[in-house]
Amino acid sequence: MGKFSIVQYFREQWKTLPICSGDVGSKAVMVVGSNVGIGLEASVHFARMKPRLLFTTCRDEEKCERTREVLMERTGDDGTGIIPMLLDLGSFDSVRAFAATFTAEACSYHGLDVLVANAGTSVQEYTRTDDDWEVMFQVNYLSMVLLSILMLPHLVKASSSGSSSRLVVVSSFGHHFGVGKLKNAAQWKSVLATINDKEFCDGVDRYNMSKLLQVMFVRELAARLPNPTPVVACTVQPGFCRSNLFRDLDNKWYARTFISLAGVLFSARTPDQGSRTLVHAAVDGDELAMHGRYLSSCQVTEEDDYIFTPEGKAFSERLWAETIDTLSKVDGRVPDIVKQYLRLG
Repeated sequence: MGKFSIVQYFREQWKTLPICSGDVGSKAVMVVGSNVGIGLEASVHFARMKPRLLFTTCRDEEKCERTREVLMERTGDDGTGIIPMLLDLGSFDSVRAFAATFTAEACSYHGLDVLVANAGTSVQEYTRTDDDWEVMFQVNYLSMVLLSILMLPHLVKASSSGSSSRLVVVSSFGHHFGVGKLKNAAQWKSVLATINDKEFCDGVDRYNMSKLLQVMFVRELAARLPNPTPVVACTVQPGFCRSNLFRDLDNKWYARTFISLAGVLFSARTPDQGSRTLVHAAVDGDELAMHGRYLSSCQVTEEDDYIFTPEGKAFSERLWAETIDTLSKVDGRVPDIVKQYLRLG
């Protein structure tokens, strides 16, 4: 079991991570949030590996097309197998439409071998989406779960007895710091409603909480997938990277100065270095060792201690139950997929 260690943090930040060279020539790979930062760099790595299909998702048409152009420019790919798709995790309707579009065309795609759920956001001011959820809670957690569940049939379809598909959820070492907000969680009437409340915590704590919820979701999902599993699910932490994650603060000079200084003091990785653990988890590594686990610097490592305590396990189970119940009301396909592809917890 693990706790955050500043010594271990710097050891990992200073590592030079390997470039994965796995064989993906027959695979269909999807990177969610592929237009900037580690999502773009992961997409570059995948494009250089020449997958059968590379799906890249962005929030608008212009970003979709620009991402495809950048990938072609940087890799020399002719773009034939690069398929940009619209997806905005800030909207349940967008996630539902995305899944419906993919399903309608899935007969020609033969399933999906790799889903890298990378898109995320960090904002300081409390903001609700049109679906009435706090924006980080929805983008980083609820919509990520909805997308993962809706894409599960396609991941299962692409798997074989000798090769499981992969679901890679991009989390953070920040999940360690989300634990402190759960001290009285057993008394909460509703997990989701409490976290969604404006008075629950500030922006930094909300971001860390969303990362903790991601780790818990993957562990709960892995526990419910069949054994042997057709889908290997894991979370990864890319380290502290120079990226566009904090773009919400770009219009504040003092925030930009702080982020720049933090990048120097805390040895921020380049987006390329940060993306390498994503790629490793997607196409390399020991499937059995990774399933349901948390990876850092291309290695399986320990999640926060709290997750393994009786309180943590009880919270995680409540989180799963409330999440599936809520998302079943968002999209009627969710309960059917859960019933067909997952075991009882």
